[in-house]
Amino acid sequence: MKKLVLLLGLLPLTAMAQPPHGEHHGGGKPPMHMFGEADGEQHLPRYLKKLDLSEKQEADIKNLMKTRFGDGQARFKEEHALRGELHALSFSADYDEGKTKALLEKSTAMHQQMALEKSKLDHEIFMLLTAEQQEKLKAEIGKFEH
Repeated sequence: MKKLVLLLGLLPLTAMAQPPHGEHHGGGKPPMHMFGEADGEQHLPRYLKKLDLSEKQEADIKNLMKTRFGDGQARFKEEHALRGELHALSFSADYDEGKTKALLEKSTAMHQQMALEKSKLDHEIFMLLTAEQQEKLKAEIGKFEH
């Protein structure tokens, strides 16, 4: 009976456990997969799918993405390492709130920089579109804001 109670007590902890290093939730690709596939092919953002882009526009956009996010895998690894440090610190006898806050500030700065770069990229992509495509994109985005 004691073993059953112990087992049931540990069950929630196993559900919260992180996957082993190198694996990702769901067994899929890391969140940054859109910035460079294994075959080196850059994939266009989903919001461009309904815009009937010309081949030149597609090539220009892929070039922009490669220029901006060519090293997306390195950023993902850096972010993953930072999360690992936070996790290790949280579950160690050497827990220090100051260290935790420093790691969280670093994480926040990293996310802020990535969001800024994504915003710049979105604007550069928007400027490559024709006026007609820009209006169509605005209409599509408007559907999701309500």
